[in-house]
Amino acid sequence: MKNSLIIERPELQSMTQRYGWKSVTFAFWMFYVYLWVPLITLVVWWVGVKLFHTNMIELEGYKSLVDKLGVYSAVILIISMILIGWAEINRMRFKNRIRRLDNNELSVAEVAEKYNLDTYHLTLLRQKKSITVHFNEKGGISEFNQY
Repeated sequence: MKNSLIIERPELQSMTQRYGWKSVTFAFWMFYVYLWVPLITLVVWWVGVKLFHTNMIELEGYKSLVDKLGVYSAVILIISMILIGWAEINRMRFKNRIRRLDNNELSVAEVAEKYNLDTYHLTLLRQKKSITVHFNEKGGISEFNQY
């Protein structure tokens, strides 16, 4: 992707930040795997694993599953109705409306004045495919690099 909007500079991260984010990612992957446990259990049962047979058939674990299926179905139905209702309300509210009222483009002169640049340099910069802009503490442009 040539025009990626994501700025990736992992070499600027400290070791703590890098391992911190890796730990968070690992924790969420483990949570995701945990969500698949019921389906994995079902698949294992289909292949004939004795543990599932013992828990579900001999110890009558299927009764609690059947009891909870009604609750699970009701929760799924309620959540679906809420989300579909919300989508329909928003569709009715915003149908055929222009919500972005102030979408006028700024001229090159206005942008140049805001960042204390001359219009000639700004026009040249806008034609480049990639530039790096450095800002100072007050939000003004301190320097830029062209590629």
